[in-house]
Amino acid sequence: GHFMKNGKYRCRLFIYFLTSVMGLLFFTVSDSHGQLQTLKLAIPQKGLFDTTMPTIMADKMGFLKEAGIKPEIFWTSGGAETVRVVTAGSADIGLATGTESVITAFMKGSPVRIISSEITGSPDIFWYVRADSPYKTIKDLDGKSIGYSRAGSSSHMILQLATDHYKIKSKLVSVGSPPDAFTAVMTKQVDAGWSVPPFFLDKIEQGEIRIVFRGAELESIKDVTLRVNFANANFYDKNTKLARSYIRAIKRAIDYMYDNPKEAIALFAEFNKFTLSVAEAGFKFFPKQALVLSPVSRVDFSVDLALKLKMITKAPTEEELKKLIVAE
Repeated sequence: GHFMKNGKYRCRLFIYFLTSVMGLLFFTVSDSHGQLQTLKLAIPQKGLFDTTMPTIMADKMGFLKEAGIKPEIFWTSGGAETVRVVTAGSADIGLATGTESVITAFMKGSPVRIISSEITGSPDIFWYVRADSPYKTIKDLDGKSIGYSRAGSSSHMILQLATDHYKIKSKLVSVGSPPDAFTAVMTKQVDAGWSVPPFFLDKIEQGEIRIVFRGAELESIKDVTLRVNFANANFYDKNTKLARSYIRAIKRAIDYMYDNPKEAIALFAEFNKFTLSVAEAGFKFFPKQALVLSPVSRVDFSVDLALKLKMITKAPTEEELKKLIVAE
């Protein structure tokens, strides 16, 4: 009995010793592996394919873990809210935010850095009306009310470009998320609402609503990086490697999703509690080239847009843009 006790004690001591040594080891190599670093992500519009699924897939496949990252997600309603959360330092990185909004924040002295492109062109966004509405195209919405999400979001920006392009004067109304927009349309608070796949594709199928306009119809923005992923500058300066590892993990996830579309669609459906057919219809809106993470293209377009919308009073210099855009 004495030996057993002694053995147990020794064993316990040894385990204790081992855990302390391991603990020390973890601390010393926490940069490369071992302990995961928490990365606080502000992700707009929970569940959207391009904003949400690359991070969710990267997490599921272990790509984030391999990069030494433990994600902590804050869901936002997009636009200015995402910028606020990141500039305040409540999140390290903000995803899928209008390029012109990030340029504006930077020009106003906010600590932001663009770390990658998020979407190029506008394959996803569409506007719709009730099935019983007399309006067939966006031109019919001259003088009518059209909903977008939040000021400074890409739905806001694309809607402004569209009303300019078609020379119509519509009343633009901030209605919030796709479900909020749907309620506003169905209760006739606005004539048209916005959505992105796969939200309400089922309602189109069932004939409750009709698409009147798609962002993809705007030729002028096909090659423009409309949304970017950006970091808090103070965070980025101290954690450049971590930020870059995150972007690389996301790229792996995007490649994986397009190499394994069935898995991507299944995860998309499961995350949003959609049917597979709705998830598949949603996935089809996004060609892989729209989701490239570099380069950040046609920044001149976003600068001109910010000037035109009076978000900024002067264009950033070449030097300022070099400081702002740190995408690999």
